[in-house]
Amino acid sequence: MIFGLTHLDSAPATFQVAWLEPVLCRLRAYKPDIVLTEALSGEQVMGLEAYAAYHGDAGKYAGPTLQMAQAAQADLHLTAAQALVQANVLCQKGNLTPPERRRLAGLFVAAAEPLSAAVQWMRLPVAERIGADGISPTLAKQITRWANMRNEMSSMAARLAADLGLERVYGAGDHLSDVVQPDFAAMQAAVAATPGQVELFNHDTPEFRAVPEEAMKMTSAAEVMPMLKWKNSPRFAELDADAQWFSMLRSATMGRVGRQRVAAWEAQNLRMAVAVREAMAPIAGGRVLLIVGAAHKPFIEAYLRAFTDLEIVSVPALLETKPPGCPE
Repeated sequence: MIFGLTHLDSAPATFQVAWLEPVLCRLRAYKPDIVLTEALSGEQVMGLEAYAAYHGDAGKYAGPTLQMAQAAQADLHLTAAQALVQANVLCQKGNLTPPERRRLAGLFVAAAEPLSAAVQWMRLPVAERIGADGISPTLAKQITRWANMRNEMSSMAARLAADLGLERVYGAGDHLSDVVQPDFAAMQAAVAATPGQVELFNHDTPEFRAVPEEAMKMTSAAEVMPMLKWKNSPRFAELDADAQWFSMLRSATMGRVGRQRVAAWEAQNLRMAVAVREAMAPIAGGRVLLIVGAAHKPFIEAYLRAFTDLEIVSVPALLETKPPGCPE
């Protein structure tokens, strides 16, 4: 299941995480065995840092993650890879005690996987969310902040994983392909020189304006479900892909710059699809959930359909169904 949405950190200040409960209830009923997010994996964060001379500063993608990881690595005297190996061993143990969960949270931070550390934090009683067992008081505060963020990676993915008794979430995001993006100034100039391109990017077209849900900004609880149904609909996927990406391929003004930008976008989404496929390999026959920006959804689904031994699950069908005990 590829669950698309507008990033929650861009929602209005009045947005409340509690409004997501009807959606989370339905996702809990889906019972994914693995939850992925658009965050970078720890492996990619550390790889970008190691190849900063080629890729640029990894901090622009994952600054807080990198800073926390480097501090935890120093405290634990472990590299990111060593921390991940130890974390994977501890995850297999099951029935972890609070000291073991704190230790596991510290290992995840050192492995540049702070969202998985947040999952461990959420699974601890509030009184046990303290600096101990490899967690410094400063790091405990940082993990607490991650656990309480309103973005979908924390308030949906990590929360869902904790509720389902999972030990971690997986990062499927990608910025390796950014190295082939066109020059930023050239891209800006091409967009400015192309009539109507900004309007397409902003969904300011008659096709989008004709859909009431397109105007919803989740300023009330009643707007959440209709907006998410729209963002996961085939019609939105068709309109958005055409407006943001295929329009650049058609444009003579955008030219090579537009085609280069689309190439980078497709490479990014293919890597994300590969991350999903790799994550699901150990659970053949199981259920996987990726929570991701809605623009990525149709591309990732298209690539996944080229793989074998998997089935794409309909998000609109899930949202239309009300399991027992779920609020409207």
